[in-house]
Amino acid sequence: MANAKPLIFDESIYQSPLYKPFRQQEWPRSEEEWARIERFKAQVDPITLDVVEGGLEAAVDEGEAAVELAGRSTIIREQHDYRASICTVDCNNVTSVSWGASADPIRAHFPLDEIHEGDVFLYNDPYDSHGTITHLPDYCVCVPIFHSGRLMAFALIFGHTEDVGGRSVGSWPTTSTSIFEEGIQVPPVKLYNQGKLQDDIYKIVLRNTRFPDTMRGDLDAFIGACRLIERQVKQLCDRLGADVVEAAMYKLMDRCAEAVRDVILPMFPNGEFIGEDFLDNDGINLEDPVKLMVTLRKDPEKIILDWTGTNPQTEGPLNSPNDGRFLSKWVGSFLAGFAPGTVINEGVTRVFRCELPPGTVLTSEYPAPVINRMQCWFRGFGVYGAALAQAFGGNVSADMHCVQVYGVYGYDEEGKPWLYREVFGGGSGARTYADGTDAVDMVNDAKNLPAEFIEQRYPVIVERVALNPDSGGCGKYRGGMGYVKDIRMLADGYYVTYVDRTAFGCYGVNGGGPGKPGGTWINPGTPNERLIQFCQEGIPVKAGDIIRVTTPGGGGWGDALERDVEAVRMDVLRQLVSIDSAERDYGVVVQKRIQGLTVDYVIDKEATQQKRRQIRRERAPMKLINRGQYAEEKREAGKITFNDVFLPPAGSAAQVPSGEDQLL
Repeated sequence: MANAKPLIFDESIYQSPLYKPFRQQEWPRSEEEWARIERFKAQVDPITLDVVEGGLEAAVDEGEAAVELAGRSTIIREQHDYRASICTVDCNNVTSVSWGASADPIRAHFPLDEIHEGDVFLYNDPYDSHGTITHLPDYCVCVPIFHSGRLMAFALIFGHTEDVGGRSVGSWPTTSTSIFEEGIQVPPVKLYNQGKLQDDIYKIVLRNTRFPDTMRGDLDAFIGACRLIERQVKQLCDRLGADVVEAAMYKLMDRCAEAVRDVILPMFPNGEFIGEDFLDNDGINLEDPVKLMVTLRKDPEKIILDWTGTNPQTEGPLNSPNDGRFLSKWVGSFLAGFAPGTVINEGVTRVFRCELPPGTVLTSEYPAPVINRMQCWFRGFGVYGAALAQAFGGNVSADMHCVQVYGVYGYDEEGKPWLYREVFGGGSGARTYADGTDAVDMVNDAKNLPAEFIEQRYPVIVERVALNPDSGGCGKYRGGMGYVKDIRMLADGYYVTYVDRTAFGCYGVNGGGPGKPGGTWINPGTPNERLIQFCQEGIPVKAGDIIRVTTPGGGGWGDALERDVEAVRMDVLRQLVSIDSAERDYGVVVQKRIQGLTVDYVIDKEATQQKRRQIRRERAPMKLINRGQYAEEKREAGKITFNDVFLPPAGSAAQVPSGEDQLL
């Protein structure tokens, strides 16, 4: 495997003897078509380009708003786990990068002359989509957009549906060893053929879910939203001309590529920079962390991320069958931090390229399990950030939490299943000029579930929601806080977790400390207290039990002894940092004073000066990337390896930049 050729936008995933698509089609454009597009591109002035860009983005926004209004499931309607996008005929995304929608599987299965106005395509197969649909609950609806009889583009919406069958309620088996345990696999099929519903297809889909009513409602919402996007794009073509709109789509990708090449690429230093990070485990082998590794390098025209050194595909469901193109868009969206205002679309892949060895946790082979794949993708940002920290001398944000999903399921008196599942937020990493954000979701536009909604719909009571004290990593700027949620069960059920960062904390940067990992306690503070870590499912809970969920805090940035003492005092006053942590981590001695009904916290200035001098004398050299105690223990046990970069003894290696100097 070490000598295998890296995959670069490769389609060798189809070579598995266990998996073959029905057929693979190509839709090559003729030279005449490309000449027409180039001719009209020359006619698209900056104002027209902005009008087209605004029209396409507005269509996508309206489509997503329609899903929110019409969707049925909690995770769609309330938590916004869906995305819309518009692709060109050759399957390039021209709107802001969607996290999992592509028309490529349609091209693989259907020749161009079998695609008609009124068609609606449906699929959820991760292996058929090269990982753009990354696990089975994510259904994608795709509608071709025609104008004057010519195929112009595709409207797509994908979203996480509540259940697609498989062995577990909610279709998220944390110990699956094969994709066959995770639910029904749907290759690209026509749900509507020229406007006519293919009822037999719909019946198969609805038969393979434990919640057919919400599934039907969600898919109908996706279809209606795609048709809304279709109508908006057609109206744009009526106003400006179809040739102009199509040419502008390609010009938008050109503009993205030019922005990355001309603005962002020169910011990157020459050389090679290695980023490493670890997931807790694969859900089965609980003592074995899973390593992600990337080498960042720059050539005159491209930024290359070489993922050689990443863990082989795992027995448990962390895997994802991806090609370099999808990962380039995924991690490439991170580049927007270098040039605020730049719209990242498919054009980023011309400058930002990922090289992937086959057979890793990022390039798994069929039928490897994939249900918990999102942990790898969100951890990928942290790996990339670690490489950037070396490239830019620590002038980047610290690491933030990964996706945290918790849930409880059970059965009512009639034996019908119910499922309460929620995507939780956590702390973001400290920035080079400010603290991290508290209790923020890593997924854009995601929302928490209000307690009133939860209690009305499920047999639980939310007894507490608060920030998790001491969870943010210490530093000149501290990491954002995770939060804590106490839920009391009103009925028997089974607890499930789909999480990471319950063992490894979010790393600190440039001398900052790691964030505190998350976890779950059943009946905390009682003789029956149980700690639940890692991804687990089917944990019995009884009516009256308390489930306490704590989410990870973000990593800190810079030397904690340089944090303003008044900022530490205010953190103590706001109960974000304990008195013990203030003294131990920040060297700030805070005294609690009670006068009547008034409670105040004051700083002992002399004791603080002495404490900070003592910490400076006794502490070990600070690190550019601080992974925390658990990582050190795993390294000593021979479970993981990583390289340390130490800072000069005087303190931070990088001068504290102003807000304008912040890179990420």
